[in-house]
Amino acid sequence: MAKSILQNERYCYLCKVWYNLRTVRGLEEHHIFPAARGGLSERLGLKVWLCHAHHNEPPLGVHFDARAMRWLQDDARRAYDAVHGAGALDEILRDKEGGRNGLADLS
Repeated sequence: MAKSILQNERYCYLCKVWYNLRTVRGLEEHHIFPAARGGLSERLGLKVWLCHAHHNEPPLGVHFDARAMRWLQDDARRAYDAVHGAGALDEILRDKEGGRNGLADLS
């Protein structure tokens, strides 16, 4: 599927951004928006590599820390909108508006 729009190399995104560390072992791919959105993160490249601690371990893991999850989502939104225009991702993320499904428009 699509490559990440946030990373070109495999390292823990949060270790690098928050601590300036380049963690390359024990990486797991994280889809920034939930799978319930029909694979949106995979299709749009809204994914990053995270070390296990930042992915799936409390208290630092994005699946346990709502602030970290929100930070990643905001960063993905900025990256997507920088390429596609302000508000582009929010338009896609709307489940339904006026009978339109944002995901269907991507097909």
